[in-house]
Amino acid sequence: MGGSLWAQPVQTTGAQSDKPLLSWARAAILIDQATGRVLYQYNADQAFVPASLAKLMTLHIVLRMLDERQIRRTDVVYLSSNAWADHQVPGSTVMHLEPGQIVTVEELMKGAAVASGNDAANALAEYAAGSIHLFVQWMNDEARFMGYTRMHFTDPAGAEEGNLVTAREFADFCRRYIMLHPDALEELHSVREFEYPLAQNMPDGRLPRDPVKKQYNANNLVWWGVGVDGLKTGRLDDENFTAAITARQGSMRVIAVLLGVAGLTLPEGMMKRAQDTLALLSYGFRSYTTVSLDTPTLPPVRIWKGTRKDVPVVPASPIQLTARPDEMAGLTYSMLSRSPLVAPVYRGQAVGELVYSSPTGEVVRIPLLATANVDRAGVARRVWDTVALGLSGFLEDALAAVHGALDTFHPTAVVSAESQDQLQRRTP
Repeated sequence: MGGSLWAQPVQTTGAQSDKPLLSWARAAILIDQATGRVLYQYNADQAFVPASLAKLMTLHIVLRMLDERQIRRTDVVYLSSNAWADHQVPGSTVMHLEPGQIVTVEELMKGAAVASGNDAANALAEYAAGSIHLFVQWMNDEARFMGYTRMHFTDPAGAEEGNLVTAREFADFCRRYIMLHPDALEELHSVREFEYPLAQNMPDGRLPRDPVKKQYNANNLVWWGVGVDGLKTGRLDDENFTAAITARQGSMRVIAVLLGVAGLTLPEGMMKRAQDTLALLSYGFRSYTTVSLDTPTLPPVRIWKGTRKDVPVVPASPIQLTARPDEMAGLTYSMLSRSPLVAPVYRGQAVGELVYSSPTGEVVRIPLLATANVDRAGVARRVWDTVALGLSGFLEDALAAVHGALDTFHPTAVVSAESQDQLQRRTP
């Protein structure tokens, strides 16, 4: 498995955290796709079962293997008894896999994403890893590699109670899933229906006696015309209806994760889950706007012990931020650099951050990248800069002590070891 896409930690500043927005979910979060900013949260760090949301991790691993050409969409998958529909946990959603069927990786991906088939998820896992047990190890290894400490899986389909996620971690995972697999929303998650099995899937070329042709997306919100184009819904039991939903309106895309919705019946649970999901989406689109800003003029970053004294920087990505109208009215930005930054420095290396803030707190931060290589300087320059660094550190410590004695020192105002590395400006 290759490396996972790096993403900024989710920001929590300004996020509403009261429950009144929700009626049923025991945990929920709403984040902005572009920046990862949290727009709403409730019990976001409490672990619940994900149910079929676990299939997103299964699909993530399969999509990575497709990208790396370890497997192909046209590969025909042998179906062991672990993947037969009638061998799944009672009450499972299935794509109706049967012994001897001729089914491809691509069809199984649709079966897992659209029909939410537990049989399809198990078939993909066995084909990808050789065994379900090994694939589950891959799922947990990938979760750890991506930096998630609470996420844990016990099966590829989410059919067991031992699977656990938090709303915060899973929303961030969904954000990275969309970034890593941008075609998956159209290819899989927004597909409303597909047909299976067809004659080509049967060993003798004939349809089964009781054909199941139309299979409908278990995420019924893709039918409602509210901008929803993915990702998954789930249900483990009457106490645990779940959803990980993304929707787009104009330039803004949000992700909502809801866990622990209870319903006495399947229709009731689906209704309550949809009601809370729509409340979150409506709040996000009504209260926030995503805008693009021009890159401000940024000073070069100071380099120590290098062949040059500074290096120009550029933002790692276009500057987008999601904010409320009142935040936009008082927006400022700060440039923070690593200090001391000692050569060698390489082109593309993260050497600082561009932070946009409102009067109520931080809105977004964007990494700043060096635009050139800076090699280590000769011995004389390195010795000189070592002395200069020592003196600057001594003077800074002495100044801090004086401010502390006068009770005027404010730690939150110190953002860099070098005051010239902070640039405060009001946005145009």
